[in-house]
Amino acid sequence: MTRIGVSSLFRFLILFTFISTLYFWHIILSNQDQGIHFLNTERQVLAPAPVTLPPKQEELDHVITKKELPPSARKKFKPPPDTQVEVLPTAFWDIMSRFEERNKVINDFCELEGYPDFEQSNMYYIPKLDATWIPVFGASSTLWKKFFIDHYAHIPVNRPGDHYDLGNLGKFLLHYRKAKKGTGKKTRNFKHEPDDSLRFTVIRHPLYRLIAHFRKPQLDRGELAALKDQWVRPSILLGRNDPSWTDTNKAKFALELDQWINGHLTPVRSPNNPLLSPPTFPEFVRFIVDADDKGDERASNGHWLPISEWLDICQNDIDIIVKQENFKSEFPILLEEIDLTDHKDYFLDGASRADDIKIEDYMGQLSLVDQQRINDFYELDYTLFGYQPVFVETDHILGK
Repeated sequence: MTRIGVSSLFRFLILFTFISTLYFWHIILSNQDQGIHFLNTERQVLAPAPVTLPPKQEELDHVITKKELPPSARKKFKPPPDTQVEVLPTAFWDIMSRFEERNKVINDFCELEGYPDFEQSNMYYIPKLDATWIPVFGASSTLWKKFFIDHYAHIPVNRPGDHYDLGNLGKFLLHYRKAKKGTGKKTRNFKHEPDDSLRFTVIRHPLYRLIAHFRKPQLDRGELAALKDQWVRPSILLGRNDPSWTDTNKAKFALELDQWINGHLTPVRSPNNPLLSPPTFPEFVRFIVDADDKGDERASNGHWLPISEWLDICQNDIDIIVKQENFKSEFPILLEEIDLTDHKDYFLDGASRADDIKIEDYMGQLSLVDQQRINDFYELDYTLFGYQPVFVETDHILGK
């Protein structure tokens, strides 16, 4: 073998040995990595369970995505699809869910009953808020009315009449419909109201509303004359009609009643005229239920009409229905939805000043028959809004 051949063979052996050594160490190192990996896996399995600590407050908050937000909340929260928005308190989520559950009960009823039409449209669209308010008398309506008049109606200070009359919001009243009602579903059917505006209302137990209105002429002599023809006079005449009276007695008593209600001073009044005092609560209730039984339109006064009818609940699509009883928790969410959080103190303070009326004190004045009749009058409100009828044991003789 030549010297060149030996040299080439030697170089080949050296190169082969070097490559084999590299491959050998590569195999060893690979096995070590796998061994470490398996060892770590075993440690994870055998490691003791972590100690459970009490959750922090921020961990109790619910992270809401766009898909989870109720429809009314989506008006304000519009993040990109499937992305998380801000962390919202659990209380917010609970209350929004409460609003949605109220609407679900209403929608199920309306669908079942074929969307009955109560022929009411008492809604005010406030453009600067992009919101529509449906006032319910006896449920903070005066509070909201005064705020809207002061901030949006721009009524001259020297304008004659009551500055806070609801009529001063007349320019916001919705009354021109886009199409005929009765489409078989709830719609937003008014001109000048955007389809995506937020509709809201505040409600209260129907018996509370009834009593609050009854108390007006008892507390304010001026209300006696203002409500004379609506229910004061007819309630008195219906409840104090003695069959033994002659036609002359009836005419004389009725004339003196009108003079007394209007505040006229008369030199002589019949000493035995029983009409000259404000209506009692039983007289007021009997007037309403009797008028309703007869189909008398006087039973449809908005101050005591069932909320479900006043709102025309199966024709008007309402986003948020707040209960006055829950104003401390529900008002702040509503105010945030309509961008009025800067005025939270005004609304919360005003709502807290509502009359402290004990429904049982008034229902106890009624016979069991009249208690049943007035509760029947509000039966739909109890069904749709979760209020309960009130009955009080009484010593009154049935019907008396």
